[in-house]
Amino acid sequence: MQKISRFMVSVGILLSVSACATGQGNIVGLGEDALEIAEQSGATTHGIFFATTRLRSEDSREFFSGERIGEMSVGTVKVSIPRTHKVGQIERPPSGISDPERHFAVGTPELFSGTGDFQRGINDALAKKGVQGQNVLVFVHGYNTNFSSALLRISQFVHDTGFDGVPVLFSWASRGKTIDYVYDLNSALQARLYLQELAIALAGTKARNFGIVAHSMGNLVTLEAMAALEARPDFKPRGNLRGIILAAPDVDFDLFVEHLKAIKALKPYIHVLVSKDDRALAISKRVAGGLSRVGASDPERLAALGLKVLDLSEIDDKSSANHSKFADSPAIVQLIGRGIKEGNNLSASTTTSPPPRTLVGSVFKSFTAIPSAAADNVSGGVLRVAN
Repeated sequence: MQKISRFMVSVGILLSVSACATGQGNIVGLGEDALEIAEQSGATTHGIFFATTRLRSEDSREFFSGERIGEMSVGTVKVSIPRTHKVGQIERPPSGISDPERHFAVGTPELFSGTGDFQRGINDALAKKGVQGQNVLVFVHGYNTNFSSALLRISQFVHDTGFDGVPVLFSWASRGKTIDYVYDLNSALQARLYLQELAIALAGTKARNFGIVAHSMGNLVTLEAMAALEARPDFKPRGNLRGIILAAPDVDFDLFVEHLKAIKALKPYIHVLVSKDDRALAISKRVAGGLSRVGASDPERLAALGLKVLDLSEIDDKSSANHSKFADSPAIVQLIGRGIKEGNNLSASTTTSPPPRTLVGSVFKSFTAIPSAAADNVSGGVLRVAN
């Protein structure tokens, strides 16, 4: 019993320093006044659409809690990013009240009455974009992430990548607490049906192209939903799928292999971001009984499944226990941004040799083509990046 107790204490301590996103204070709506003067201070405002399986909160600053509800709420919210923003960072207000010259500011969300209004809102936003902006990017966050943190992360990612389409956050009911790993895991599974519902709604919009970025435990929600949608003959989006980024997947490797069997037609679009020094996934592996997590797996083993793999092991990122390099590392978030603009989220990884150039301090070290070990004969590859 003492050994078990010591193990749980150690897991709790380690999770507190290696979680996907800290369950920091709620700041929804506290930036409403700041938004009014954001443009005057040189800040950039992004309109974020969202779909969530969270229960509404009585606390207006939280807006949506970490508890589950058996339906999907949809809406939109404005988030401003200061002129002094540094790529890869989230300048969060320490006291909750935002200074638009120094901090991100989150306005008060506007809820839609149903899917129809949500689709019309997406279409109206697309109509205001140029020819190159007729794209929708869906972001699915990970474990230990409250609603405020999820909004800040997608806003930072959209801003730093330079994405010029319409961003959509899918926020499942994570409690935003390190001790609630199992609760969050079950919330992720509960949310898979609603991510399908979101995909069907977006398929009915006028978007020309779609992209998906999932992080950590959010990959489980995403893979489950994609597998279910692939089995539906009636799911036929108007737009094209341009890329799927699976960043630091907190997913059992064997389960991941089964997912790939169900979505084998999507494999050419998938890019997996891994890092052997991911401390958060090292703890998840212990909690899962020693079973490998995809995000910390051997890159060649993943590539042999017919996947494009970006190995970030040599990218330094102490800010997130090496678990959020996809967004925290200036080099990687801008690499992703360039790939999105070129129509393939990480286009450099599809080449047969390393590009002879640097990008924001990162260096393309090598590209290794890996023959397929799967029956479908789809070859994969590993692109290694360092700084």
